[in-house]
Amino acid sequence: MALGEIGRRSEMMRLRAVLEQSSRDRGPVVAVVRGEPGAGKSTLLDAFGGEASAAGFRVAVVRGAGAEDRPYSAANRLIAQLRAGDGKLVEVQHRTPPGDDPGGPAAAVPTERDAPVALCVDDMAQVDSWSLRWLLDLSRTLPPAPLAIVLTVRICGAGAEAVSGPANGTSDEPGSALLAAAEPIDLPGLRTNDLPEAAAERCRVRLDTRTAAVCGELTGGNPALLHALLAPHAGSAPTADALRTSAASGALTGADRWLAPLSTAALALARAVAVLGGGAEVVNSAELARLTVEEALGAVDQLVDACLLANRTPLAFRHPLLETLVLGRIAAGTRTALHLRAAALLRDRQAATTTVAHHLVAAGLVGQEWAMRCLWRAARQLEQEGRSQDAARCLRAALREPLCPHEESALRRELAELDAFVDPERAVRLLDAARCESHDPRVVLDYALALAAVLAECGRAEDAVIVLDDASARLGRTPGDGSWQLRLRLHKAFTCRRGPLWLAQAADPLGNPTHQPPPPGDVGRELAALRAAQAVDAGADRGAAIRHARQGLPRGEGCGSAGSATLLWHTCGALVAAGELAEAWTHCGRGRQVAGARPGRWDHIKVELLRATVLRARGDLHAADATLTPMANRLLAFAATGHPSAVTGVAALAEVQVLRGAMDSARSLLAESGLHRDPLPWRRDSAHALAARAAVHESDDPARALEDLLAAGRLLEEAGVRNPAVLPWRSRAARILAARDEHKEAAGLAGDELADARRWGTPESIGTALHALALTETGERRIDLLTDAAGMLARSSNRLQRAFVQADLGAGLAELGHREEARAELLSALRLARACGADPLARRVQDAWRLLRVTGRGPLELPRTPTAAPGPASAREPSAPPPSAVHAAPHSVSPLLDCLTPQERKILHLAKDGHSNRDIAGRLFVAVRTVEFHLSGAYRKLGITGRRQLAQVFSGG
Repeated sequence: MALGEIGRRSEMMRLRAVLEQSSRDRGPVVAVVRGEPGAGKSTLLDAFGGEASAAGFRVAVVRGAGAEDRPYSAANRLIAQLRAGDGKLVEVQHRTPPGDDPGGPAAAVPTERDAPVALCVDDMAQVDSWSLRWLLDLSRTLPPAPLAIVLTVRICGAGAEAVSGPANGTSDEPGSALLAAAEPIDLPGLRTNDLPEAAAERCRVRLDTRTAAVCGELTGGNPALLHALLAPHAGSAPTADALRTSAASGALTGADRWLAPLSTAALALARAVAVLGGGAEVVNSAELARLTVEEALGAVDQLVDACLLANRTPLAFRHPLLETLVLGRIAAGTRTALHLRAAALLRDRQAATTTVAHHLVAAGLVGQEWAMRCLWRAARQLEQEGRSQDAARCLRAALREPLCPHEESALRRELAELDAFVDPERAVRLLDAARCESHDPRVVLDYALALAAVLAECGRAEDAVIVLDDASARLGRTPGDGSWQLRLRLHKAFTCRRGPLWLAQAADPLGNPTHQPPPPGDVGRELAALRAAQAVDAGADRGAAIRHARQGLPRGEGCGSAGSATLLWHTCGALVAAGELAEAWTHCGRGRQVAGARPGRWDHIKVELLRATVLRARGDLHAADATLTPMANRLLAFAATGHPSAVTGVAALAEVQVLRGAMDSARSLLAESGLHRDPLPWRRDSAHALAARAAVHESDDPARALEDLLAAGRLLEEAGVRNPAVLPWRSRAARILAARDEHKEAAGLAGDELADARRWGTPESIGTALHALALTETGERRIDLLTDAAGMLARSSNRLQRAFVQADLGAGLAELGHREEARAELLSALRLARACGADPLARRVQDAWRLLRVTGRGPLELPRTPTAAPGPASAREPSAPPPSAVHAAPHSVSPLLDCLTPQERKILHLAKDGHSNRDIAGRLFVAVRTVEFHLSGAYRKLGITGRRQLAQVFSGG
């Protein structure tokens, strides 16, 4: 295919139609090809000339040489080409007044052998007006032979460029009249699908789908801009990043074609718009270019006529590559000065912080405090938007500004925490170098803690301990209150907990500090968080764990500190283990707003993992899956390299998907993260990975699942963890053993867990252990234990575990012939399973129900809402229950009321009677937030969602 026809098939078809019409009608036919500079008008005109010649036309082509040419210059050149072979020379004289001899134009065109003629005029804006008058007269005269006239004209945002007027100065412009009579053929940019072919033919460059899309984005499909972009990559197949780098450099050919004709004011304004970027306001651009608004408006019109700017406001370049062409022609010093002036200008006009920061980054060192503050704020905002690389650029620019030691330390640590999610090794190098260069004790401490946190998060707990010990040695003789010593020891204790077990066992015991009242401030909160974690591990004093966790929660200004998300990880984890889910959920919501918990950081991942943990503990599998799935790709990538938080996250997601029935997805998670391989690192987070692996294999390979659970138990026991609230591995193993009829060993495990659960005291732990113990028994003994487990779990907020117990209770009652009681339990179990999203459990309940169909009843179905329309699916599957049907137990409500505190019962009675939260607060002399807190806790315990369900709760009780 000819070069001019690539991507121009429809335009070529229209030009062929011009030739056919001329031959058919034997009259003059005029067409004009319109497009922006570089659109390929001349190339298309050459392709038309070749088509006309092949069709038997005598072709003459003229290029506009400038309106200052002598009169009739273009016309005479056309005639000379047509008469090149007959020896006759006919020259149109400009002294002949137009219109004196109407047959004159046609008489000048040779007509031997009745041959058709095609006249091609390229860039009619550069053709003298006398020749345009001659062409206009020729188009209005009936020639003796077919005649086709094709012209090209540049068209921009404001319309076709004006062409030369007549010599005598009359208002009748021949160019405008000629354009009005011509058939327009517009040339848009090449389509993305045509760019690979054009690049191969013109530039010898291979483009794939992605790089073609990048070319289309940068050039708008303009062939000339495409050639300028691809010329440096001739004979290769550039990547998308390489193309963007070439465009950003601005060192491209062809800039003179666009910029040379501009006036000084227009060029200054173009530079200002390029520096300000897309969406530049006219007033700001004028001030940056040092022009008045009136001068700037005239320059805007010139730039629009030159096809550089789009014909709209705010000002923006017609194509992104044109902006880089302009920027590339600005000297480095001038460009820096323009960015500095732009930053100050936009700051004074209250522009967005990120916009001002963009110019500060481009300008380099400013040397003023406002610049550093602006860059720092912009970095945090960009992190919230998920633009981590832009945020890192802002932080690096802020580090170039004059800083005091503490500001520099904070900036470096924030940059390292940001890099830790993208390039951990770079973050480690940055922090280690800064730590070694620092002499201020407080700064050394901050760097050491930050570096240790990054190393521990990367799975390098041993290196983190070395850093903390080194900091302790460097600061050993530093005068002060000694609080830094306790901070280092506390962080070492936290680090050892996440490292290999040998490291935790070899760590120095804290001794007395963990038994003393925590001091105020960050040190006190960290100490309280450690004490809460230790209390959970010991599993002997639930009240102490809750008390320490509340003391360790970040409060007030501490919520904005960089380490507050880490404190949340330990304290909220303790609250979840202690069954205080409502309180943990509240603090997780606050944790999303703390300074460290921003997208692109591990602290953000930790807070989201905490939220998923609370949701899973509630039995809300839908929400837990929705919280974890968006992070799956990042978790998988880091879990494969041993990041403890990532391993925990992948394990949690895999277990949730098993409970939802997505077994293939759960297996893929373990395989992609490497958690399916043996052996796993012998550290605490591996226990959760082993438990998730056991959940995946429980249905198809119970022996392997049992082996994984026992391995998880050995790991936790070596770590000194017996609390089943951390991981109920004994009850899970007991269920597998009971299914294999190994009741004695199963009963031993379940009995041990029940003893530990009673010592810890949460209804969920006790109910879960009772459930496992019941499965090792038969007959009435099993029913009694299952009934006790169901009653215990009715006092907890874990609806899913309760559904499992009621499913087994219903099946057991059916075996003993208690059909009505079995139906009630199975119906309740199905409601809860559906509400939680546990599809496998719901199917299991349906199977148990089928065994009861001796009375001729249909399949188990939940009550439908009155507005639910029956459909094909409703005949096969039970419909979704209304909220009240899902959460309310059908057999007993009184035990639920018994589990409430006196204050909760008092508030709940007032709410049932219709009093608002504000009225209740006034009656009881408490704050409205206190009422809301007690109501949410009561709703959680009752398994309801709001006031509308209180009537049935109290009527049942």
